Amino acid sequence: MPSLPAMLLSGLLLIVATTTVAQRRGQEAGGRRRAHRVQHGQCSYTFVLPEPEPCPPEPEAFGGSNSLQRDSPAAALNLGDWPTQRVRQLEKMLENNTQWLQKLERYIQMNLRLELAQAQQHMVQNQTATMLELGTSLLNQTTAQTRKLTDVEAQVLNQTSRMEIQLLETSLSTNKLEKQLLLQGHELHRLQGHNSALETRVQALETQQQAELASLRGEKERLRRLLGRQSGALAGLERSLRAASSNSSLLQRQQSQLLESVQRLVRVVAQGPASMRAAEQVFQDCAEIQRSGANASGIYTIHVANVTEPRKVFCDMEASGGGWTLIQRRENGSMNFQRNWKDYKQGFGNPAGEHWLGNEVVHQLTSRAAYSLRVELQDWEGNEAYAQYEHFQLGSEGQLYRLSLSGYSGSAGRQSSLVLQGTNFSTRDADNDNCLCKCAQMLSGGWWFDACGLSNLNGIYYPARHHVRKLNGIRWHYFQGPSYSLRSTRMMVRPTDI
Repeated sequence: MPSLPAMLLSGLLLIVATTTVAQRRGQEAGGRRRAHRVQHGQCSYTFVLPEPEPCPPEPEAFGGSNSLQRDSPAAALNLGDWPTQRVRQLEKMLENNTQWLQKLERYIQMNLRLELAQAQQHMVQNQTATMLELGTSLLNQTTAQTRKLTDVEAQVLNQTSRMEIQLLETSLSTNKLEKQLLLQGHELHRLQGHNSALETRVQALETQQQAELASLRGEKERLRRLLGRQSGALAGLERSLRAASSNSSLLQRQQSQLLESVQRLVRVVAQGPASMRAAEQVFQDCAEIQRSGANASGIYTIHVANVTEPRKVFCDMEASGGGWTLIQRRENGSMNFQRNWKDYKQGFGNPAGEHWLGNEVVHQLTSRAAYSLRVELQDWEGNEAYAQYEHFQLGSEGQLYRLSLSGYSGSAGRQSSLVLQGTNFSTRDADNDNCLCKCAQMLSGGWWFDACGLSNLNGIYYPARHHVRKLNGIRWHYFQGPSYSLRSTRMMVRPTDI
């Protein structure tokens, strides 16, 4: 079967040929043209036809008998009907062409419909396949997104569970800490009450001691006057003895008795309490108190040069020969060591318990003479160690109470946990260390931190079972490591000439 474009081309060529023949014949006729219009549906076709004219007359026959005469069909055909017949033939041809064109149009419409239907079906199939591919892709993406959302939801649920567990643990720890704080608060109130009672008792003892001292002074004055009278009597007796040499035996007995009485009185005066003698003198440190005859460890009063008020200090008369003046003690966490520069300068706490003597007092002590420093340490297992420095001096406040040490020895490590030279004192409000960070705020307390350093005996006091992995606790690196918080510490000084 020929293709649709070929059929269309053939039809058009046929129409053009027919029209061309008609036009030629019309032109040959030389007559006027007549338009013929054919309407078919919405389409119309116009054909231009030649107007027939009558045929020319027959030429006249030449006169003569020898002229040939052509047979003419005019005898059998009427020449006047020829244009009409020709028109009829053309109309039949046009009618045939019109019918053929109608068939061609119907055929074209049927084929176009079929091809349009096929094209639409093909387009629908293509669109359906595309939609299916898009749907499959979207379904795959949706499945992947759903899987991702499920994974994220599972992760969120796991994270939420972990956070709830952590919050529960934190809540339990907080409750435990609150209980511990409450117990420590009760213990602190009890210790404060006990401390108040002890202070009241100490004040009563000081009043009693002052009364006894006044009484002893009066007794001493009375004994001195009695000794003066006895000395005068003895001188008189000696003179009488020399005058009455004849009665020598009686005078010798009297002289012997008087001498015994004088010696007894001298012994009574010489055997007065050491505390009375100590109270009548002014001492710079515990070493002078020890040299005056006192040998019992306890609280004494010293008068440090360039310090207006006398200071009560604890004197250790037993450790390593005695004569030590305590400048720091930690033993139970009852005193808060998170203090500012002013507190560390003036000192705080109770000399009988936890305290810091004061940087200014220590500076004045170590500026007038050469002093040694002894540091005593104890861990939570009962192990004890010490670090001793033969030369110890603390600079002035203008020098930021700079630490100077030398001559290390002891059992608290093969080397010193304190930087020996050029370390300034730092507190939370006075950052004088050699670190870009603020060691006093990060590690707590006031200390000679250098670049946060290897020790801090003024850190936070952690109780038993909470003393490990504490970088801001009471540390001495070369004794128990950098994160072990010790149980108790003492720092004390004395002159090097003892």
